[in-house]
Amino acid sequence: MILIKNVSAILDKETYRDSVNIVIKDSTIDFVGDNPPESEYSHIIDGSSYIALSGFVNTHSHLAMTLMRGLGEDLPLKDWLNKVIFPLESKLTYDFVYFASLLAAIESIKTGTTTTADFYFYPNATLKALSEIGMRANIGIAYASKPFMDNAIIKNVETRFKELVDKDSKILISLAPHAPYTVSQELFKLTLSLSKKLNAKIQVHLHETEQEVLDYLKTYTQTPIEFLASIGFLDENVIAAHCVWVSEKDIKILKKRNVWVSLNPESNLKLGSGIAPINKFVEAGLRLTVGTDGVASNNNLSVLESVRLVSMLAKGISRNPRLLTTNEAFEILTYNGAQALGFENVGKIKKGFKADIILIDKNTVNLIPNYSPISNVIYSMYPTDVDTVIIGGEIVMQNKRILTVDEEIVKDEFKKILKSFFD
Repeated sequence: MILIKNVSAILDKETYRDSVNIVIKDSTIDFVGDNPPESEYSHIIDGSSYIALSGFVNTHSHLAMTLMRGLGEDLPLKDWLNKVIFPLESKLTYDFVYFASLLAAIESIKTGTTTTADFYFYPNATLKALSEIGMRANIGIAYASKPFMDNAIIKNVETRFKELVDKDSKILISLAPHAPYTVSQELFKLTLSLSKKLNAKIQVHLHETEQEVLDYLKTYTQTPIEFLASIGFLDENVIAAHCVWVSEKDIKILKKRNVWVSLNPESNLKLGSGIAPINKFVEAGLRLTVGTDGVASNNNLSVLESVRLVSMLAKGISRNPRLLTTNEAFEILTYNGAQALGFENVGKIKKGFKADIILIDKNTVNLIPNYSPISNVIYSMYPTDVDTVIIGGEIVMQNKRILTVDEEIVKDEFKKILKSFFD
């Protein structure tokens, strides 16, 4: 058992304790209170200098795109994909994705993320990397249509799903059809049937750019959201990334169908794709989460920075500072994200919840004074304030040092594979 003693703690979006003791047994929070049970603890952390809070949840990323950080800058999405990203992705191998995912996982953990979504190729390599470092994740098997091959594609996806599922208790597997402009309507129908058969979540890019929506309307006389709703595709098992260009009707559909929307404002702004109507989403009561996207379009994996921008955009667009409170932003960053990705009992410091906890240094100058702890996290905290990270009861980082893998070896190996990647 692990004891974090005398620690300040944000227990959930509404509850802060100035001093509390937290006991972790196996993978779970076993006690939160003033007088911890007598026990021979395997590890005792003096929490007097820290604030404990739930680890952050990144609901949309492409981890292995660390290989492409800084490439294709200042391009719109279409050119960025077709001229830079897709040609490079044709060269991907298992080893490239494995080491790139490890590097991304280190960056994620160091910036406070304990749970991530991934949406990329070679999901078996990503699973190996995340299992080794100890992250919680929902890994999507990415795919798109090829002429006359939709049935073969979905059969292959099912095979890969069954090979990967239940390999790690902290990792779920989902289906990840790329987007309506790369996935046929037939393949979406096949995806829906497979998701029901496998009881699997679905990750998908939706309405990221204006042009993709206009093109779909021209071809099918429906928006992608309207089409997907018409076949019963959209429900609480879908995590829809972006949703930048949406109509009032689209918003009503997302609300009615309980779809989880993953907001990725940094990527959308950087690629010039636009700004999602976050104020309308909040007013409509949509189920919101936050993501970073890949580092080729962000260019970092700090989901804390993303939620800060979400909060400010909601207020700025609406010119209403009361819209999207800091408490709501904190829940988007933690509990909402975990629920969206399929993890129950994750995202709060509460007895019976999984022990996914980060400790931040409360004595850094940017966190003084501490009038409003949640506000300090959303608006004042730097990602580098994270000192210790515990995931599923395992200490994966302490004193800013990753414990589960050798960071220096990962960086060295990553630099080696970069040379062959561009040969």
